[in-house]
Amino acid sequence: DGVRRQWQALRDTLPARFDICYSVKANPSQALIRCLLDLGCGMEIASRGELHQVRVAGAAAERILFAGPGKRDDELEQAVAAGVGEIHIESLAEARRLEAIAQRHGKTVRIALRINPAGAVEGGGMRMGGRAAPFGIDEDQADGVIDALRASAWLRIVGVHLYMGTQILDAALLLRQYGEALDIARRVASRCGYPLETLDFGGGLGIPYFDHERPLDLAVLREGLAVLVASTEGD
Repeated sequence: DGVRRQWQALRDTLPARFDICYSVKANPSQALIRCLLDLGCGMEIASRGELHQVRVAGAAAERILFAGPGKRDDELEQAVAAGVGEIHIESLAEARRLEAIAQRHGKTVRIALRINPAGAVEGGGMRMGGRAAPFGIDEDQADGVIDALRASAWLRIVGVHLYMGTQILDAALLLRQYGEALDIARRVASRCGYPLETLDFGGGLGIPYFDHERPLDLAVLREGLAVLVASTEGD
């Protein structure tokens, strides 16, 4: 019941254009996965084992995205064979490995580029952008990666993945991060020469752990997101 209440609160906060995916690494319980699938949740996996868990639970392949660093070839192989909806790429080297696997399977694979922003908005329990990092493609290198992959017969860039922080309890900070993510997505789409289909805002929604912390204000987030979505008309 608690999971369902939290889902509904988040669903009521987010505009209709937003989708929600469950990060299976948080808890791969079959009961929990099935509950979230029943609510309409997509699944974000980070390993071969998690792919197995969500498929056993009944997740449709096109509602699964594979994100995270350190993907092994056997994991990419299984994800391509299963037909997962989107694979998030951390580097050009990873993209080339995936391209070879996609070619062997004779499948064009939908990918999103994880971009490490050059000027991430500060805040949150952990800062994941704004400097060179082992995660994702640094923003100043993104154009070169896009140019290298744009002509691929086996990979199609359909989205961007941004993850600029976690455990954020400040709605205004989240909205600033989302605004920056939109700007980066527009630049990627311009470089690709066609509109993107997805923009993954990553994590960031915090919960209070300490007495001095207050819950994230979903009403403020809802109002700000409505304005943000209105600004994308015509994109």
